[in-house]
Amino acid sequence: MPTPSESRRALQLVTGEAVSTAGALAVQLNGSPELRRAALLETVPDLIGYYADGSAALAADFYEEQRELAGAPGGFTPELVLVDRTVKIRRAVAWASEPWFQELDVSVESRLAEVVQLEVARGYRDTITSNQRQDPEAVGWRRITSGTGCKMCRMLADRGAVYKADTARFATHPACSCTAQPVFGVNDAGVEASAFQYLASRRSRTPEQRASLRDYLNSYY
Repeated sequence: MPTPSESRRALQLVTGEAVSTAGALAVQLNGSPELRRAALLETVPDLIGYYADGSAALAADFYEEQRELAGAPGGFTPELVLVDRTVKIRRAVAWASEPWFQELDVSVESRLAEVVQLEVARGYRDTITSNQRQDPEAVGWRRITSGTGCKMCRMLADRGAVYKADTARFATHPACSCTAQPVFGVNDAGVEASAFQYLASRRSRTPEQRASLRDYLNSYY
């Protein structure tokens, strides 16, 4: 059975292949900026969907193996979770193509890499977190990071914190390589995430909360 770190590295291989394929596609396109953007809008959502299927399947296998390893009772079959994000992906692809229309200190390929990596990895993370909420034997999920990532990711994963609240969001950033591991109450209840870890996982924060979180990160990470 792969360890959480090995599963994280496997996801990196999937996302890396997706990013390379998208980048090669962008470089090969010819014609006006409008035509090249149209080509990306036509092809990239399907490309992301193909690799997201693979990342979700990787997560479902990992979930099942972790459940077996924990000795969780009862039957539960994890399902692939792939949210339809076509509209948002097309909007992100249009953003990625902006350097073709104006002089920017960034390339289409680098922007496209951000979009593809994030969306392909989403299939893995959503599959773990969504199945955990449906599984009566799961108590939450924990973040798996390389240990050398950004301050935010290291803080979110600190102490092996378990996110037990159903509202906890898996916070990400461009090129984030973190994954999620399901946690079962059979022999690993874990230490629940702290107030700051839950705060950092929110989608939106007040200016005061952002300042408090920034001070906390600078003080301890």
